[in-house]
Amino acid sequence: MAFTIIFGLVWISFGVYSLYSTRQQVARRTRIRATPTSPISQATGGQAAIGGHIKAGEEGLVEAPFSGRQAVWVRATVEQYHSGGEYPGHWDTLASETASRPFLADDNSGETARIIPDRAEVILDKQEVAESSHPHGLSPHLEAFLAAHDLSTKGLFGQNKRFYFNEELLAPGDALYALGPSRREPAQPASDDSGFAHPGQLVMSAGTGADGELILTNKAAKQLVSRLAWNRRLILVIWIAGIVFTIFILIIG
Repeated sequence: MAFTIIFGLVWISFGVYSLYSTRQQVARRTRIRATPTSPISQATGGQAAIGGHIKAGEEGLVEAPFSGRQAVWVRATVEQYHSGGEYPGHWDTLASETASRPFLADDNSGETARIIPDRAEVILDKQEVAESSHPHGLSPHLEAFLAAHDLSTKGLFGQNKRFYFNEELLAPGDALYALGPSRREPAQPASDDSGFAHPGQLVMSAGTGADGELILTNKAAKQLVSRLAWNRRLILVIWIAGIVFTIFILIIG
């Protein structure tokens, strides 16, 4: 009985902490819903949400370290599988690198926006590029990446370690949804006889504080809202199931 009560209290504490830890995701969902997507040509500055597709900027592209793909933003991670014995195993991130270049967003509205991805919250799906347990072994550039991070696929006694090599990237031609602070560059003087100055380019970059967060993803706004809501719902379901189980044990005990 005492054990069941202690388990219940611990489980309740875990649930409260887990739900509290998802508050940032709740804030992001609120921002997405409160900020309608607008054409780049009509965005005037401040908090903005735009869509479109990615074009390379003047600074060029970066090369993804595992796949060699050209991208404007890439995150490469190496994860290792740890066997749990009688319990399910788990994955640990052993190394991670991020590289990016400023790029353009084009929504066919007649203007492009300049996106500066430094310090942005980029939300993408991981793509598995390679696994160390492959029978043909690892390519030289993957071995070099491991060596640069003082990692090896061999353990102390020669046993093989199980690594996954994953990438998340944004590449030219990919769909883009961007939400965050924006500003207009100074207007350009008229270069024709119209007498009208051309509006400056829209620029989006991360600022400070919660309102300064720049979110970048290749998902539509509705897809992103569903993804952000999923983790919280799963935690809530598991938490409630644990409480119901605890109450059931107390009743039958």
